[in-house]
Amino acid sequence: MALLALLGLLDSLYLSLERLTGGALVCPTGGGCEAVQSSAYALLAGIPVAYLGVAGYGLLLGLALIALQRERVATIALAPLLLGLASLGLAFSAYLVYLQLGVIGAICFWCMVSATLELVLWLAALINWRRTVQAHRAPQRSRQAAPGRAQKPPRRV
Repeated sequence: MALLALLGLLDSLYLSLERLTGGALVCPTGGGCEAVQSSAYALLAGIPVAYLGVAGYGLLLGLALIALQRERVATIALAPLLLGLASLGLAFSAYLVYLQLGVIGAICFWCMVSATLELVLWLAALINWRRTVQAHRAPQRSRQAAPGRAQKPPRRV
């Protein structure tokens, strides 16, 4: 997940830098990048969507790096948090793809790279969350599966 978030961060940084400098976007698949980036939909509440991408991918990257070492930060479990953030990113990307195809009528290569990364990030977050849930259920199942064993009372802390 951290690698995917880093790639998304680099993608959105490129779009952000081009917006800041006013340079022409390099669009490997034609001229759709300029059409999308210059549309009214490239801003959300006055904020460039590319900047939101930098913030979102940066947050996902930071949390994914922390999750490599820990399951929780304070009382917050990271797996469901990562899944929730990835879900928001995927939903927003789906909306932006709809705008490109259905409203603007142009496709931005870099935006589609971001949307693909969001989808794969979401799948990775879902798999991570499922593994975390299964890992926490496994000790409970092994304790319940041994009918002849005397069960220890839960330890109180």
